[in-house]
Amino acid sequence: MSGSLPVDEAGIDNFIAAFEAGTLPKEQWTHAAHLLTGACYVYDFGEARAIDLMRRNVSAYNLAVGGQNTETSGYHETITVFWIKLLAGLLRERQPIRRVEFAKCAVDHFLSQRDILRRFYDFDVAASAEGRRTWLPPTLERLD
Repeated sequence: MSGSLPVDEAGIDNFIAAFEAGTLPKEQWTHAAHLLTGACYVYDFGEARAIDLMRRNVSAYNLAVGGQNTETSGYHETITVFWIKLLAGLLRERQPIRRVEFAKCAVDHFLSQRDILRRFYDFDVAASAEGRRTWLPPTLERLD
């Protein structure tokens, strides 16, 4: 797992609590941190609730650290839903597994796949204002 991420249950709980409280230092809210948090939400609450939690908590966190959620920056609905769906699929493949093991597995599996969106979308999802506001399903390949 990425160097600054927690590696045990207590550390994960503290990390997520700091994220949810908006006290996690901004430089620690990395792609790996998104993956870890999303993986734990999927593991603990299931896909639908994980989406709701990430939607609410990422938006709130952005504001807490001085960011904004606009048409061009901050929370992105399609990217968030897409990653939660990928994480839920990975969890289905890896069951049974403990949460801390799944969090590590998810980060290790997806950390180097930041450009995975290109495999599923025929347009620049990250730059899409519509995609930032609402879930746009993949156009090239199905998410199962």
